[in-house]
Amino acid sequence: MKNLTLFLLGQVLITIPTCLSQNNDKQCFSQALKPSYPCCKGNEVAYTDENGQWGVENGKWCGISNGPSTESDDCFSVALGYKCCNSCNVVYTDKDGKWGVENKKWCGIKDSCFDIEIENPINNATDFSKTDFEFSFLKMENNEMNMLYSPLSIQYGLNMLEEGAEKNTYDQIHNVIGNLKELPKYSNIGEKLSLANGLIIRDIYYDLISTSYIDTLKEKYDAEVKEDEFKDAKNVNKWIEDKTLGIIKDLIEDDMVQNPALLMLIINALSIDMEWAIPFSISSTIGQPFYKADGEKITATMMSNKVFNDVASYYIDDNITVLTMDLKDYDGTQFEFMAIMPKENLSAYVESVSKAQINEIDEKLILASSAVDGVVITIPKFKFNYGLKFKDDLKSLGITDAFSNTKADFSKMSDEVPLFVSTAIHKADIDFTEKGVKAAAVTVFAITIGSAMPRETNPVYVTIDKPFMFIIRDKNTKDNWFTGTVYEPNLWEKDRTSYGY
Repeated sequence: MKNLTLFLLGQVLITIPTCLSQNNDKQCFSQALKPSYPCCKGNEVAYTDENGQWGVENGKWCGISNGPSTESDDCFSVALGYKCCNSCNVVYTDKDGKWGVENKKWCGIKDSCFDIEIENPINNATDFSKTDFEFSFLKMENNEMNMLYSPLSIQYGLNMLEEGAEKNTYDQIHNVIGNLKELPKYSNIGEKLSLANGLIIRDIYYDLISTSYIDTLKEKYDAEVKEDEFKDAKNVNKWIEDKTLGIIKDLIEDDMVQNPALLMLIINALSIDMEWAIPFSISSTIGQPFYKADGEKITATMMSNKVFNDVASYYIDDNITVLTMDLKDYDGTQFEFMAIMPKENLSAYVESVSKAQINEIDEKLILASSAVDGVVITIPKFKFNYGLKFKDDLKSLGITDAFSNTKADFSKMSDEVPLFVSTAIHKADIDFTEKGVKAAAVTVFAITIGSAMPRETNPVYVTIDKPFMFIIRDKNTKDNWFTGTVYEPNLWEKDRTSYGY
């Protein structure tokens, strides 16, 4: 184990530094271990195990208090001061033997395991000729429940991660995002639109980060680079809250940033708070039927509007009902909302949906202005947040090495310490109302860092009264900011009092 060096990133795997100086006159338990570690000059505890209390000084482990190990077991590592593993999962091999990690601590693989070869999971890289990146997460977490995420935010996060990757780590990330078009540039619009990238680095480790990597993120992604002591998550959460227009709060836990091995956080945050081009009238909102996936009829809070112009469009056939509605134009940037309601099963539709299908729908959309008597829109209100099983999803897409403390190669971020992604977070929040749409998403990688006389009319009725998926995108570029599904809209019984019923 003398040459084993792992940098604690997020999961707090015990790092075994090399070439530690023994010039400390203090006596402590760590000097008697094999390999030996110096005694700390101070008494600040960073980690405790069966041997005693450990500190980190000058980026290296040191012992604080006595606490000899009484471990005895039948494996080579006991003589070196490490327990035997209960499992046979090998994560590292050196001249001493095969090593594993259990309960975030190194342990030796028992002799009885030596004839068992534990392989890493097969790299299940997604074939993008058959599916589309922006819908991949919709398919992987298709659990018939309200769901929301931001393909654009994830793409930004992965691109910034890729900039620091090398070799197989780079190849795996590039296999997922390499064929995607160049990232769009957006200028923030007051309290209406925000897109920001951030690199928040632990202050004492700032010099470990490659200046080339930092410059790349600044130049290509307009990333804000900040130093932080990481005493708690207050500053990080404030940055996220500000960049999401106050929508996403307290995303990061203190424990995450207080891990002494957390080097930095790579963050993308984006949000919109936009009004409809033609808002719904609150007086037209009322409880109406909505049919859940299992056929159960509930009374949902349904908004209604009658539209005559080009701010809405629709398409209806034997299989789907589609509705689009424009949000206001803000300084030349305009978004639209698209709802797609299959006649039968939304879950089955999600399994096969593709970008090509959406493009076909776009070609078939009929402007509301073409309906002589207008289009009556009925759609439920909804408000929810959702967090992807992001790390598992990325692994399913084939990005595995990035999360391995032994296989990750982020040497373009730092050539002084090995890095890996200890935590991956993606959370999104949406509020869909009569006034407009308020939505935000964050991606985080922890790198361990009129009225006229009434007449008889014959309008087209477009009613969204079953589970549906939706897209929120730039109307001109078709960049997909948000994708999701609605299975459980707001219940009228909970909302009716706010409407005076």
